[in-house]
Amino acid sequence: MPRQNAASPWPSSRPDDIYELLSRANADVLTIAHRGLWSEAPENSLAAIRAAAELGVEFVEIDTQATADGTLVVIHDKTLDRTTSGKGIVGATDFATVRDARLRAGAGGETAPLTDERMPTLEEAIEEARGRVFVNIDTKFPRELPLVIATVRRLSAEGHVIIKSDVEPETGNFPVLDADWFGSIPYMPMFRARPGKFAEDLQLIEPLRVPMVEVKFANIADLAAGREELERQNIRLWVNTLDVAHNLDFNDSRAVKDPQSVWGALVEAGVGAIQTDTNVEFKQWLAGRRAR
Repeated sequence: MPRQNAASPWPSSRPDDIYELLSRANADVLTIAHRGLWSEAPENSLAAIRAAAELGVEFVEIDTQATADGTLVVIHDKTLDRTTSGKGIVGATDFATVRDARLRAGAGGETAPLTDERMPTLEEAIEEARGRVFVNIDTKFPRELPLVIATVRRLSAEGHVIIKSDVEPETGNFPVLDADWFGSIPYMPMFRARPGKFAEDLQLIEPLRVPMVEVKFANIADLAAGREELERQNIRLWVNTLDVAHNLDFNDSRAVKDPQSVWGALVEAGVGAIQTDTNVEFKQWLAGRRAR
């Protein structure tokens, strides 16, 4: 049954099944909170996941990597410096030391105040999100993907996450097809749409039978040109409007001033999922769009 989130100003009726949510039969445009709702809590924290769920977003994107003693923690940077009170390389630091560090507010930085939040493990993040918001896991180092998969399996969280990795469609080489987890955990390839060849790129990845693709682009017309192929394969199109995504000028800074020219243009081109750092504004725009 669809779920209502009473804490959200925009109650969610998202399907409980991740494939039903991602299907193009679901006309909703999905919101992905980049590193959780870090405008309300430290990025990649349990509090940021909770805040995103309360806002009613469909996905949180989180980053994970292993400490020196093999514990998967949720942090984007290679070092502790920007987002915590600690210093040093995450992969060269033991978990106890990492856990002792306090997270900095918001997107961090030297001047960001320290909070009482601590860095979560991947397991804790998945459990915090379970049943409330789906999780897109960004594995910072591909060599650690087996640890990520083992964690997802141990938690029986296969239906609550989506795993992603870079591919080059034109090569026809997709090692993920041989992974023992492929087909049991939702998977999303990421690639740059080749100018004038996006539909062809989608045809080339058909053996992967994916529910969603994350795409960078050099011309928005290429996205629109792939619409028929996206429909045929029932693939949802994910685009980032993060300022650091460099998809031309389709970014959050411009979107909050003129949402129709950014988010509206992307949706008109066939985009069905947008990752943003301005989640509140995006949800407000979506609500207004639905009301028209």
